[in-house]
Amino acid sequence: MSLLVSFIATITHARNQTLKLVADLSDQQMCYQPAPKTNHPAWVLGHLLSSEYMFLSLIGGSPIPAWIDAEYRATYGGNSQPVADKSKYKPKSFYIEKLTAAREQIIARLKQMKDEDFAAPHPDPARRERFPTIGHMVMLYGTWHEAYHSGQLSAWRRVQGLPAV
Repeated sequence: MSLLVSFIATITHARNQTLKLVADLSDQQMCYQPAPKTNHPAWVLGHLLSSEYMFLSLIGGSPIPAWIDAEYRATYGGNSQPVADKSKYKPKSFYIEKLTAAREQIIARLKQMKDEDFAAPHPDPARRERFPTIGHMVMLYGTWHEAYHSGQLSAWRRVQGLPAV
């Protein structure tokens, strides 16, 4: 099995786990915070969605959509603070639909890429120290980042007495 096939299987498994962790949640539950600043499901999914489009753009897929604007980044970005106010977030169906569409595009683009595409230098000089190539960043976005936030969702569920997934 090729490394690319393994990578696609890994990111598919990670995404499926994330979706299972929110499958039984209502829109109301999506913004519940058991403690201030807790990353609730609406924030996690919105954050992953932003990262997904950044990932897609990085590998030469479609550009980051216009709706991921400054306001969106302020709500879901790495320095944002999740809040329990449901009106600040989208319905669960929005996140699921957009995450699914973006992931389909990512997988299609990955299948088109050549070894030299992954070996290309990261386009942002400020990130090259940690992630010298596109391949380094692809591994982070595709595996660690989603698994990290999936773990937050799992802990969030347990705090509320919801069943493990």
